Amino acid sequence: MEPLTPAKRLTAIAAGIALAAGASVALYQHLTEQALTKLVRADLPLLDLTVKLRDAARNDLDASASLVGSNDEVPAGDERCPALTGGDIGSATAVDVSIKRPADCPRRAAWYVRKHPVAFTLYFNRGDAFLNWWDNQPELRQMVENRFVKGLFFGLLQSLHVKAEQLNLQGMQGDFLLQVLRDAVNANAELHYDMAHGNQGWVISYRRSASGLADQALPALAGVLASSGYRVAKLPEPILEARIGLQKLFFTEFRGRIYLAQSLEALLNVLDSTVPEPAGSDAPLSLTLRSEAFVANLLPVFAGAETYPLRWDFALAAGAPGALHLPAAAWQGQLHSRLFEGVVASIPHDAFAGFAASLALPPDLTAEDWRKLAAAGPSANPPGPEAAGIGLVWDFSPDDPSGAVGVVVANPSQPQASAAYAQYLKNPDLGAECGGGSLFLAASSPNLLTRMKDACNKQSLSPLDWQRGVEKTRLQDAQLIAFVNPGAATRELFLAGGAGANQDANEFAPRWQQDYEAAKASMRQDGDKLFAGLPILSYAGRITEPSAGATLTGKLIAQTASP
Repeated sequence: MEPLTPAKRLTAIAAGIALAAGASVALYQHLTEQALTKLVRADLPLLDLTVKLRDAARNDLDASASLVGSNDEVPAGDERCPALTGGDIGSATAVDVSIKRPADCPRRAAWYVRKHPVAFTLYFNRGDAFLNWWDNQPELRQMVENRFVKGLFFGLLQSLHVKAEQLNLQGMQGDFLLQVLRDAVNANAELHYDMAHGNQGWVISYRRSASGLADQALPALAGVLASSGYRVAKLPEPILEARIGLQKLFFTEFRGRIYLAQSLEALLNVLDSTVPEPAGSDAPLSLTLRSEAFVANLLPVFAGAETYPLRWDFALAAGAPGALHLPAAAWQGQLHSRLFEGVVASIPHDAFAGFAASLALPPDLTAEDWRKLAAAGPSANPPGPEAAGIGLVWDFSPDDPSGAVGVVVANPSQPQASAAYAQYLKNPDLGAECGGGSLFLAASSPNLLTRMKDACNKQSLSPLDWQRGVEKTRLQDAQLIAFVNPGAATRELFLAGGAGANQDANEFAPRWQQDYEAAKASMRQDGDKLFAGLPILSYAGRITEPSAGATLTGKLIAQTASP
């Protein structure tokens, strides 16, 4: 054999090093991307689930096309091995521990899940930009340090700061869950909210391949912290359960994404309602609200589709929240060129949310007209030149802690039309007219109706009074207006249930009552300080091309700037 020259020898050595490096990378990726099943310890108790999907009325749904549901018969039990059920069955969300079963009984259960569209998803399109913005916002740090927030989210905040050392996790230090959460944000995280499961409906997912902590966090979660698990036949990986501090955590991997959830039911519902990431958004943060989660039956008529997602893009820039995007829909072709000013003037300035559009609702629609509308949707004829408007209000208050809805209908050309609109109300006392009959107001509660009448009669403020009237022209020029006030109305929601009531104990009251009322007063003061500092997110715009949808430009409005 011909001896190798120095040049050939160097080439061979370099090739060997390259092959070794490639093999090392491949081996590292294999080890760090092991299936979740391979990371679970051998003695972890697992329960096989037959997942049954139900609607809000608890009717069973066909699960043929479901990612998690099954049409199989529910596992039967007998006297020795009673059947196990869990999930959305009454108030129970876990298997009844009072049922005594011998250790050799089959570990199978029927799990019922309320099927519902995911209400909204927060997309971290550029997680690094978001974290940089978050870390440089002293107002946010003050908000997190607020005693009201600490008390309200005590369990979650306590769990976020449980140290890896306290959990006996080798090779990790510091706040375990907080590190996992920040890592998730940097790995194209999606934060879903499943409103069907209330305060347990939060689910976050992120791409495993983009995670810098996956090779440490997953073995820790699956191999050390997991206390039990569930197997669903249609899912490739088990769903594991762990408790960190006061927080119960359910997690799994599906299609390259890690899912972390507060409840098993919400996790299954989100997996079954997986929605692809929004396209065409380069904003650091996007929020998609799915209308079908709230008004599903109206969408085929007014939007011409079963779904109608609204997308907020957040620029994370000072004073500029971004834009609100509305997909093209049939109703947009019926927008009048001007929005009747009285519609906006009838919305309370501190309501939780509001929406107004320059649409006309004729007062003389017959039953046949409504049937045609339901079957064919809005007319294709162009609207007239006169001003028109319909407004919606969503509000919370101590009298309406679950929320109330109001409607404003403008008909300036027929000021005596209120009686025609009132016929649609089940309770005529929840309707009123204003502006000489040019406006008809209706609400689901007397309290909200009174607030709307006061705004319309200029006895209280409306959005036209924001920033001491500076915003009036911008709102008057728009065809579409929307706003969300996370401060004023959220305060009412968080202080509901008596915490917000001021019942000063006199000097003759028992000491415990005096201390209790003093604590409530202190909490109210902290809540007022916190929520008064949150701005109103206001959006306004016009339709330039109906087939392209609408983009409403956003602006931050300070609550304290109103006169």
